[in-house]
Amino acid sequence: MGSIAEARVRAHDTYATCPPERPQPTNSHLTGLAQFRTLTKTGNMKARMTQPLSAFQRRQAGQKAYEHIFEHGLYNSTTPAPKGTLRGIDVLPHEVVRQKINRTVKIYYGHRDELPDLTAPQTFFEKLAIAKFFAPIPMPSPADKLNVQSFIPDDLTSEIATIEVVWSGDQPITAALIEQLDLPAGTYFAKSSGGTGRNIRFTVPLETKQAARIETLSTGWLVDKHGERAGEWWYNLMRSRNFIERDLTPESGSLTDWKFHCGGGEVLAVQVDLDRHSQHRQTMYDADFRHIPEEMFFEYGPPETAPPFFDSMRNIARRIAAEFEFVRVDMYHANDRLYLGELTLAPMGGLRLPRSPHLDAHMGAAWVSDFMGTRAP
Repeated sequence: MGSIAEARVRAHDTYATCPPERPQPTNSHLTGLAQFRTLTKTGNMKARMTQPLSAFQRRQAGQKAYEHIFEHGLYNSTTPAPKGTLRGIDVLPHEVVRQKINRTVKIYYGHRDELPDLTAPQTFFEKLAIAKFFAPIPMPSPADKLNVQSFIPDDLTSEIATIEVVWSGDQPITAALIEQLDLPAGTYFAKSSGGTGRNIRFTVPLETKQAARIETLSTGWLVDKHGERAGEWWYNLMRSRNFIERDLTPESGSLTDWKFHCGGGEVLAVQVDLDRHSQHRQTMYDADFRHIPEEMFFEYGPPETAPPFFDSMRNIARRIAAEFEFVRVDMYHANDRLYLGELTLAPMGGLRLPRSPHLDAHMGAAWVSDFMGTRAP
């Protein structure tokens, strides 16, 4: 064990022996505490509790998992990141990573009444929590929506494109700017190059009330740090810019979002979002487009048949995902053409469990890789 790891273990042992203001367990917690000590001693973090764990015990579980990862060099944690990549443990202070791991334990325990296994992860949520901080991510940051085209393999540029950007810059999107662009009448999106949910649809000619909202939001996008609380460190490695792109939504109906969750270079599940701006439905399928009647994050709708362009989308998703331990490849189909929307590295910031434990387990089982220690021989 190296000197840094030894120092971490000594700090852990000191804290465990004399923690500041450590509450004494009550009789009702003695059984749970005994179970917890047995689990953390063996490194097996996955077990359902017969007695609830205190907040302190949950933090200790996260601390133990964190220390175990470095002590045993799991996920290549004690070796440098491959050239051209970065990991959360290379960018964030270790204390921050430890805090985020503790939060993962808290969220998982709060929903499933058991500790997550972060040293031998099985579920999608557990594996995503590990990938977020330990998996190498190719740079420049793939979270930059204005740079997403660089991740399209050269031989696939005839099959998929990016949505046309009519303007981008380091300034707020104002009514004067939109007027200066002299855009044809129609609908557009004002967006930020980094972050989730940072977009607003607008129509040209522009209404005064809408213009004021766009300017307020786009001003904030340039200065607000997105993803910091969730530990999405890749957003802080890029320069935030605003841009305007054409709206692909057809005049009649809505634009379907096709989201391919990929782990270990393979498609884990396909998420299809319909009617996002009205009656949002989110339906899940496996890699062969067989319906999975389980909920991811929102209410699911009735299954649909695979479109003729599904195989092409799946191939594109796999090719792009080959560079990543995990990535969600978001695509659209409009005007008889496929478009790459963005690359998502941690859906819902990696802080929200799938509503369905069965779907969580299914996607986790499909996520097989050397990095996770689950590659089939």
